[in-house]
Amino acid sequence: MATNTKITDISQLDVALYRFSKWGLVAFATVAYYLCYDWNLFFAVPMIFLFAYCFSGFAAMLVHFVVWCFTKPVLLEEKPDIVKNGIASNIKIVFFRPIFAKTNAEMDTLLDSMRLDIINNQEPHRNLKFILIDNTRDDSVKAYVRSRIEGLQKEFGKDVVFYFHRNVKCDFFKKVGIYEDSIMLLYEGWTRPRHYVDEKWEKWTKGTRNPENPLFDVILGDVSALGIEGTTDDIVKGREIKIREKERISVSIVCDADNVWPELSIRKLVAKMVHPANKHITIFQPSIEISNPNDNRFIRMTAWGREMYGFDLIAKWRVFRFTPFFGKGAMNVGNYVKDVIKSECLHPGKAASHDFQEALRAWSVLLEDVYILEKTFSNKLSELTRGALWMWGDMETVEQYLREEFEIGRKTHLFVLLRNLIGTLCFSLWVLGTLFAWLVPALAVMVRPMFLFLLFASIIIVSLVVPKFIAFYLRARKERGYSMGEAPRSIQEVVSIGLYETLASTLIHMLDLVYRPVAFLQNFIKQSTGIEFVWKTGAMGEMETANRTLVQVYQTLLPSTVLGVVLFLLMISGWLPWYAVLFCLPLTASFLIGPAFIWFYAKPLK
Repeated sequence: MATNTKITDISQLDVALYRFSKWGLVAFATVAYYLCYDWNLFFAVPMIFLFAYCFSGFAAMLVHFVVWCFTKPVLLEEKPDIVKNGIASNIKIVFFRPIFAKTNAEMDTLLDSMRLDIINNQEPHRNLKFILIDNTRDDSVKAYVRSRIEGLQKEFGKDVVFYFHRNVKCDFFKKVGIYEDSIMLLYEGWTRPRHYVDEKWEKWTKGTRNPENPLFDVILGDVSALGIEGTTDDIVKGREIKIREKERISVSIVCDADNVWPELSIRKLVAKMVHPANKHITIFQPSIEISNPNDNRFIRMTAWGREMYGFDLIAKWRVFRFTPFFGKGAMNVGNYVKDVIKSECLHPGKAASHDFQEALRAWSVLLEDVYILEKTFSNKLSELTRGALWMWGDMETVEQYLREEFEIGRKTHLFVLLRNLIGTLCFSLWVLGTLFAWLVPALAVMVRPMFLFLLFASIIIVSLVVPKFIAFYLRARKERGYSMGEAPRSIQEVVSIGLYETLASTLIHMLDLVYRPVAFLQNFIKQSTGIEFVWKTGAMGEMETANRTLVQVYQTLLPSTVLGVVLFLLMISGWLPWYAVLFCLPLTASFLIGPAFIWFYAKPLK
């Protein structure tokens, strides 16, 4: 790939080669697929389209693997003196952790992670400040948090640990709203609402942006250490305050409840952010790794899977010099205030996926050499629940921005969001169409079954299995043990783990073919009828799906089990030819025994 003087510049030649490679593979496979049947042309048109669209994802994966293998990391410049000696006292950094918790357990997760961040990354000048920003309504939870915060303040200081609770009268825009309000308090001294106050927003603000109401009703900590000229009483009563210019925050870090930054990772992050070559960048997205890979079999399988297809995001970054923002990373505060907050670019009624929408308006880059740790779904049911929620925001984003003009990297990822929405639905429709054609020969008669079998085998091996196994081996050689647990040491171990992961994930994740299309249609109906979006925290989703019995899992996934029984009866009835039986076998196995694997894989590892 070409080397550019500015890291966010894009080589048009690289993009052209990328597109030619990807769509050339799609065209070749689609023509081969077409030649395998004697088609009814009316039936052929949708089936060819569905096949091409589904295969384009496999083709992109293969191209991304080649890019990842044959290009060097694209790394932002950094100030070596900061990495070596520490962050200078004039650089002010604030860690924000927003939450709208309903239980003490959710708060414990957040506060325990925040404590680890302080231990891992505090600097000698104590210029890293850690703030819990909260919308919680439950008085008992608020009291519990207050006691925990006071404990952390005794341990680390009132000039390091803070708690901001937003006034419920200003409870606007949930997580992103409280984050923006907190930044403007520390950057310009706003103690009352000053943005989203125009009449055009009233339909969505519903009185929560009244300039007469103070933004915060509880502030704990020594606010003077945040550069504020004023008192906590001034803030909660909405009085004018000033920010000392030399102590104004320049770096803002936002995390989810379970995120932890490894030791000295913030030092390396800041060294990149303050380098003059990167002053035009707003959002800095670290690479994300799993912190608890050995908690249970599902998490371990997910960790292995991430190592196998982790090249995908990196390759897209190297080609397009852009990465989506995943809601956990760092911002250049001055740029973020100008490009996102004051521009009011996020629509309060259509920003469930606010993190990616922020990246559309403010350039976002991937840090290949800086990591943040997170916990992931502990079971497949939790993933299905959370995935259905994420679809809502993806639908809002695609609907708003797909027709707008953006740089190629941003536009490409909008199509990735679209694939996340309709890709599984398209694949499900193609599977149904294929099964229907075998039952009604007038639609499509198989004339080259062995050729089709070889085509599918080639797709699976060349596009999925081989790249992922090689990537797994190469990444394992780097011994990134915090994401993989016990890293494999040999090709034999990689093949063994890879086959295990592939089999188990197929049995579990093929259930998406039933439930993701249903979730998409449900969200579409709700949005079309104006039903308001309701968000659940990850911790709440985990609690709702934990400790299910085997019977309860099958009850929850009853539609797929019924489909599995129907497919099984078709397979043993003799109505389907041998190649159709082979085609149906993984689907039937997933629908019938996939729920049992979900239940078993959710159990803790001993």
